[in-house]
Order: sequence, then structure tokens, then C-alpha cells
Amino acid sequence: MKKQWSTIKQGIIQRKKVIMTVSIASVLLFGGAAGTAVYAVNKGALSEDEAVKMISEKLGGEVTQFEKDWDQPMTYEMTVKTEEGYQDVDVDAEKGEILSQEMEDDDDEEDMSTQKAVETAKISMDQAEKIALKKVDGQITDVELDSENGILVYELEINQGQKEYDVVVDATTGKVLKNELDD
Repeated sequence: MKKQWSTIKQGIIQRKKVIMTVSIASVLLFGGAAGTAVYAVNKGALSEDEAVKMISEKLGGEVTQFEKDWDQPMTYEMTVKTEEGYQDVDVDAEKGEILSQEMEDDDDEEDMSTQKAVETAKISMDQAEKIALKKVDGQITDVELDSENGILVYELEINQGQKEYDVVVDATTGKVLKNELDD
């Protein structure tokens, strides 16, 4: 009986070793794959701040709207207010090259209202971002200046891990009007 019990005990120990080895190998494999994927997405990429600074300096203006497009190649889509008017600019997020640059049509009513809205806003886009990040700690993926129910607001999308939040900041007072988890 003692010999059978010893054989059973050794079998259990052997199975535990196999399970532990497979578990550790799986963690290392998946962890390495995840790390490689994150590295591949971010390698050599310009940060959002670097891209905004570079385009502001290059065009001599202020970035009023910013959005990250995750398609390949990953791009930053921006609207820049310059002395000549508003320009829509697409920038390669990895190389920092301007992929396209287009002046908005001054005769278009929507663009004119955008220009007036930016001039009317008392809170800058940077200030709105800082206010929103105090409410939701994460990464801003989209900022737009818009009018909502007659109030000039910044609409921000903030990623926090797997969650996405919609935050609305009053462009005149800096008050957070909405802070919701996006479904």
C-alpha cells in the first residue's frame, strides 16, 4: 500500500511540474507577443505632443483639432489656425512627414463659424485637455471644438486601457459638462 501511495504521489508531483511548466511558458509567450505588438505600434512614432509642436512651428499656427487615425500608416489628423486661415493637415505618426495639407475654404459658412468659435473660446485646447485629464486619467485620442445646445464646447475622447470616455468641457468657463463611459 505504501508503494502504491508513493507512486500516486510521484504522479501528482510530475503533473504539477508539467502544469507549472506549461503555465510559465504560456505567460512568457503571450507576454512577449504583447510586448512585441506594443513595441511595433509605437516604435519610432512621434508622440502627440511632438507632432503638435512640430506642425505648429512648421506652419506658424495653433493646432485647434487633433485626432489619431490608427490605420496603417498611423497618422495624426489636425486642423491648424494660421494667419492665412485654417488648414487640414495629415501627418505620418512614425516619420513626422506631412502627408497632405489643405486650406479650408473661407467662403464655406461652416469654416467661418469654426473660425469665430475658436476666436470666441476663452479656454484653449491645451487647457481643455488638462481639465479633462484631471477627470479621467488616460490618453486623449480626439479633441473637437463644437457647439452643443448653443454652448461652445470641447468634445474629448479619452482611452483608459480598454475603456473610452467622452468628456465635454465648456470652452468659455472650463467646466466639465459631461464625463461618460462610451458604450
